[in-house]
Amino acid sequence: MAKRNSETWVGIFVVIGILLLVFMTLKVERFQIGKEAGYLLHIYFDSAAGLARNAPVRVAGVPAGNVEKVALDKGKAKVTFHLPNHITIYRDAKAYLKSEGFLGEKYIEITPGTPGNPKVEPNETIQQGSPPVDVEQFLSNMSGVREDIKGHTL
Repeated sequence: MAKRNSETWVGIFVVIGILLLVFMTLKVERFQIGKEAGYLLHIYFDSAAGLARNAPVRVAGVPAGNVEKVALDKGKAKVTFHLPNHITIYRDAKAYLKSEGFLGEKYIEITPGTPGNPKVEPNETIQQGSPPVDVEQFLSNMSGVREDIKGHTL
């Protein structure tokens, strides 16, 4: 009888362990079961290099949503993202592609616009703000500047 009781407890702990492992995996991967209430919006970027699905979307610096899809459309990167219903974006809103630190994770920053303007409806497009800075292009330009300085100092 004691052996059967200990086998039951071992089985319960194994099942709990598996459930915790599944939960933590879903949490780390930002996987969501079911669809969160909200709406989709789009942005066309000249380049969305480094931006991935599930990347964060911030409105006025506050985490608000995530990227649903990044695709090529008419020679530009079309980014589709999800925002909750309680977040209001206005027609003069601008979207920027930014990164955490110099080489960190990419995210989208949205300035919400002016409350006097009409609201952006679901599935509409937000305008791109200033084009994102390409780190490789920046480093290449710095190399050219270094060569110019070197040529003038000799």
